[in-house]
Amino acid sequence: MEYCLLEKQKEIFGPKGSHMSKLKKNLGYQTIYQILNTCIPLITSPYLARVLGAEKQGVFSYTQSIINYFTLFAMLGVENYGTRTIANCGDDREKRSKSFWNIYFFQMCCTLLSIGIYVVYLTRICSQNVYIAFLQIFYLLGSLVDINWLFFGVEKFKTTVSRNMIIRISSVVLILSTVRKPSDLWIYTVIMSGSTFLSNAILWFFASKEIELKAIKKISWFEVASHIKPNLVLFVPLMAMSVYHIMDKTMLGLLSTYKQVGYYYNADKIINIPIGILTGVGTVMLPRMTSLNKEGKLEEARKLFLLSIELIIVVAVAMACGISAISKEFTPFFFGKGYDECIRLIIALSPVLVIKGLSEIARMQYLIPNHKEKIFIESVFCGAGVNFVVNWFLISRLGALGAVIGTLVAELVSCVWQYIKMNKYISCLTTIFKSMIYVVFGVIMFTIVRVVALCFNGGIVALFFEVLAGIITYAVICLIYWKVTKNKIVGLVIKKK
Repeated sequence: MEYCLLEKQKEIFGPKGSHMSKLKKNLGYQTIYQILNTCIPLITSPYLARVLGAEKQGVFSYTQSIINYFTLFAMLGVENYGTRTIANCGDDREKRSKSFWNIYFFQMCCTLLSIGIYVVYLTRICSQNVYIAFLQIFYLLGSLVDINWLFFGVEKFKTTVSRNMIIRISSVVLILSTVRKPSDLWIYTVIMSGSTFLSNAILWFFASKEIELKAIKKISWFEVASHIKPNLVLFVPLMAMSVYHIMDKTMLGLLSTYKQVGYYYNADKIINIPIGILTGVGTVMLPRMTSLNKEGKLEEARKLFLLSIELIIVVAVAMACGISAISKEFTPFFFGKGYDECIRLIIALSPVLVIKGLSEIARMQYLIPNHKEKIFIESVFCGAGVNFVVNWFLISRLGALGAVIGTLVAELVSCVWQYIKMNKYISCLTTIFKSMIYVVFGVIMFTIVRVVALCFNGGIVALFFEVLAGIITYAVICLIYWKVTKNKIVGLVIKKK
């Protein structure tokens, strides 16, 4: 039976030595980086919650949400469009170099324009926390030198991952050694925004290995202009999607208090730790799916897409149910006193892991590689509209909880729209419905974790046994289910002896 499972695995992933081995390495690099991203907030968040406090974190979150609008316009749709375009160039270095410089010149013009407008905002509009808002400008400078999309397009994730790991670890050391009191908020801001700039700038030292630097002389205004429309097509949904995520913090700052922004910021940070793992998979898969479609390997792309849906649901359900199950003990232990409000926010936000995981898979593995951005645009605009309306009515009454409800409803509307429309081209709803069995497994895990919690009186020992019980329960149930149903996933986790 194991032989048959391995043959099934080869049918999906391809023979040994194929491009899939490169894909697995890239997924490995991205997983390592996302694990690091998971561990870092576990170190810094409780420290900052105690040192800066909810109100100062709210100030940082609010000013960061404003700069995010400008960085969004600075990059437009370049990250995804650039990745796809570079991937389409294949091994043609000359074509790749020409495409890179024309796209980057377009990016540079947009970023310089955004910097100019942000300076106007600082000098003419911004009236509170101007100093902190000014220090956030390094995020925009980071956009000016951001060429991650070049390395994503040629599937050189090792370069980006190793650089990010070094910068991230260094920033943690700086935060723990220099941020000591609420008045050190400016130091924290410089570290966070400055590390982003440095991380992006370093990549230029490796660019010459992938492109011809002298090809900058061949920049054509006509070709630069030709990138505007496709970039805008990708930018519009990204703008709407990002805006309705940033919108929560902005509207909280305007309609509620900085303390409520701080509560939301911390709850959202906890949920975004595992979301990084889910989005990391999509980042790796985009150039691979683009290449498969270009080569006409549509059946291979279809199988990989459907397998990805089930795998994402397996992982996302485990994360969502696990986080919500331990939140009551985790929150006071992690953030300290005064953050009890975050418990219900984390529980309420946890389903977004499954929803965003499915949306990310649809966007990065099917809609963008297959040039069906229209579906994405429609879904995100629906979500953005719903989010604004729900926020407007609920934030003033419920504070951070209102923003959480707005996020959940918006993400769900957007995700459902994508899959209903997408199902006309590729049958995927059946896979999703079958995979809902994992939600049942997640509920069982949640119940057992809460039973274990009753045996303790909080603390780190209780958390340890809760996490252990959750992992064992979910893993055992899934393995039994895969073996009984002869699910193809079992071929990925049970190797031939």
